[in-house]
Amino acid sequence: MIRLVDITKRFGATTVLDGVSLDIPTGGFVALLGPSGSGKTTLLRMVAGLDQPDGGALWLDGRPALDMPPGSRGIGFVFQGYALFAHMTVEDNIGFGLRVRGQKRAARAEAVKRLLAMMHLEGLGARLPAQLSGGQRQRVALARALAVQPRILLLDEPFGALDRAVREELRTTLKRIHQELGITTLFVTHDQDEAVQLADRAVILTRGRLTADLSAPELMDAAFRNYVPARRNPTI
Repeated sequence: MIRLVDITKRFGATTVLDGVSLDIPTGGFVALLGPSGSGKTTLLRMVAGLDQPDGGALWLDGRPALDMPPGSRGIGFVFQGYALFAHMTVEDNIGFGLRVRGQKRAARAEAVKRLLAMMHLEGLGARLPAQLSGGQRQRVALARALAVQPRILLLDEPFGALDRAVREELRTTLKRIHQELGITTLFVTHDQDEAVQLADRAVILTRGRLTADLSAPELMDAAFRNYVPARRNPTI
């Protein structure tokens, strides 16, 4: 579904991505891990078409995609800061992409109703974003991304600004949605536990280079080895 080949990106004298190659199969769920400034968000924006690389190739569904407009890529994008329209109701935010695509009012209302139920937002459709909690706003952002029935879902640290209990709840929601819909998903996070809980694979970027590509069990084992000190004088 997604193939990145030797992707390079520079901002001035700084190389943000340095020859990154990555294959994500249809229906895969891949977490992008790494410290701040490692190129995770830039890579996500390349896939979405919001930034262009200085070198390399991008393929989506077996087609070269670098010249493909963002709106033609079949992508839903969920940002860390929600990026909701403050003057629009929840229903209008969720249905925005459908309205832009010219979907008729009745069909749009039915789709929005279904997504409100999926996100456990029933009864909140007439509210404005400012009247919602952080977790509710992120549910609206996720529903808006799913409304256009994307083939690919991109998430840029969507739970980073939320407290632990809300993050846990939204992780469960996202895992359920992926299992139900099977959307190819690329997820940026700083949280190793989050990657283990949600993803099939974790790709680690360090200073713009892909330094590890691990399955979820391998990542869990690495986390254990990193965070649990070796026992001294073990009993045999």
